[in-house]
Amino acid sequence: MTSVVRFAASVLIAAAAARAQGPAVAPPKGERPAARLGEYRGLKHAIGCKGFVNESGWRGHWELGENLTIMLESALQDTGRFVLVERERLRDVLTEQDLAASGRAAGASKVAQTGLVRPARYLATGAVTDVTEGQQGLGGGVNIRGIRLGGTRSEASLTVIVKLIDTTTGEIVAKEKVTGKAGRTGLTGGLTVRGVSADLGGFVKTPLGEAAQDCINQAAAIIARKMEEFPFEGSVIKTGDDGLVIVNRGAQYGLQPGQELQLVRPGQVLLDPDTGEVLEREQGRPIGRLRVARVTEKVAYCEPVEGEARPGPGTTVILPR
Repeated sequence: MTSVVRFAASVLIAAAAARAQGPAVAPPKGERPAARLGEYRGLKHAIGCKGFVNESGWRGHWELGENLTIMLESALQDTGRFVLVERERLRDVLTEQDLAASGRAAGASKVAQTGLVRPARYLATGAVTDVTEGQQGLGGGVNIRGIRLGGTRSEASLTVIVKLIDTTTGEIVAKEKVTGKAGRTGLTGGLTVRGVSADLGGFVKTPLGEAAQDCINQAAAIIARKMEEFPFEGSVIKTGDDGLVIVNRGAQYGLQPGQELQLVRPGQVLLDPDTGEVLEREQGRPIGRLRVARVTEKVAYCEPVEGEARPGPGTTVILPR
């Protein structure tokens, strides 16, 4: 029996060497979304990620929807083009705010306050439609006394319909199917968003986790390119006593001193009279221009340079194209 084991080991080593030189090797690892898209120096959009729905019928140890949501948040952050707005834990945040506002909690000045949750104009989400797992032969394996040794590797693929939703109208502004395969990519960006749970930490090391990461990398690149078509928007907070117009976008969003913004009076939302569906919004009418004087992390102080000098709170500002 010892000689058989030694023989099997030598054959396996030879088979492994042959596979390393042959065509049946794993494909090269895919690029992270940031590498695919190139360096970005533009302004950032606020975006949230809503839980993925598992419509594939696949059931297993892993929570696909939760894991894919965290992976997409991390991949979007990796692009350097977004400010991520927490949505999966929003219920906990609102519960804490409601408790503080109810009068049942101890009074304090630094408690959760209502009306300050950062909004996201767009939500990224998706649905898992197909999951494939299995083993694929690579050749070079050996059969000893009816036992197959070597010659196979784990295979997995994942198909997702990724969606980008406008939270103002509820409209799906982008929708595309992507398929990820094991072996084409690695873990993106260390999953820096919200940390890595024990479940996710194990998941990403599996063939199915690799397929999911490949899928998510593609989805993040699609969303980032689609968002390039949308104008950068913000709102006036107030006009200070010094005449500076304070806008709710700052260095966190990529704003810099010297940039010019346009004040816009929003156009009317066009509704279908038969169905009530939001069709689109009329193009806003320009009412003035601002020049960014200084920025902090979350706001910008702007000098009026043309038109409306004291715009009211909520007035829309955009970056002219």
